[in-house]
Amino acid sequence: MYLLGSLYHMGQHAHGSLVQRDFVKASLYLGNAAIRGSVLAMAKMAEIKLAMRQYREAMNWAQIYGHYERLLPKSKHPHDGYAAELVQRIADKLGRSAMPGIMNDVNSFIALNDAKIRAGTDSKFATEKLAPVPKSKAYLPPSGRFAPRAGFADCLLAFNADGSLADVWLLDSVPDPELGVTLRRYAQEMTAPPMAAGAGSALRYAWMPIMYDDGRYRAAVVH
Repeated sequence: MYLLGSLYHMGQHAHGSLVQRDFVKASLYLGNAAIRGSVLAMAKMAEIKLAMRQYREAMNWAQIYGHYERLLPKSKHPHDGYAAELVQRIADKLGRSAMPGIMNDVNSFIALNDAKIRAGTDSKFATEKLAPVPKSKAYLPPSGRFAPRAGFADCLLAFNADGSLADVWLLDSVPDPELGVTLRRYAQEMTAPPMAAGAGSALRYAWMPIMYDDGRYRAAVVH
């Protein structure tokens, strides 16, 4: 559900996409993925509601994302610069006066769905042990500037039997497609362990979320 929702979220901004951007369909699939344990789906729900100018719902999802991403094992913990920036972008539109009511909504959501979310949470983001080849150039967006905000992208990688990369597709990116173009270049440096002798030559596929944190902000719990 997460990947299908991501395709509808990115829509025509993904090269070769077969679907148009559809926030309604994206919300359907990503919302279901979120309550089944997909922490990244929670972030995308916040981005969708922000884009639709539903600021209260956006902040609900941003706070839910912030709660659960902090519960992931430290080795699987996303950089929280993105969480901080997400909350700030929504707060710029919403203001702070609504926060007490929003936190009541968030606590009600957690009480209702926590068991299902914890049962479904999978922090193993890739099925292959991927490693980048040595870097020779800085990662720059198409504009020639370093990406100005934190975010993440979903890529689908195809590997040859010898572990070399056959192809990579950008499936989705938040908060904007331009960041995804930059992060796709990082994915193009991945390799995978070679297949065992006699295992065949079929391509292997791996989903790879790539987090980017520009280091400007950190999330903090406000009491």
